[in-house]
Amino acid sequence: MNSGDAKRLHSSLEFIGIRTQATAAGLLQLCRELAGAGVLDAGAVSRIRDTIVNDIALDCPRSMSRDQYQAMVRERLDSLLTDPVGKKPQGSAAQMLQ
Repeated sequence: MNSGDAKRLHSSLEFIGIRTQATAAGLLQLCRELAGAGVLDAGAVSRIRDTIVNDIALDCPRSMSRDQYQAMVRERLDSLLTDPVGKKPQGSAAQMLQ
């Protein structure tokens, strides 16, 4: 997905209120289920993860470089994909920006 398409999708999802934790939780569970059933391979999960990371990075704080922010979000998302119950402490959103 190119940058323009990503921005349009981001705006459309935000407009209809899809940017919620419930939707994210459902998507992560769906990815885990489909990967576990062999429907999604590692490449597909990686592309889904990259799309999520790129969308989140559109709101990158000015105090952080986009590359640094994407790496941090990618690491946290990978953790959620492998540890959905949050056994590994991640800290708060405010702590991740410090």
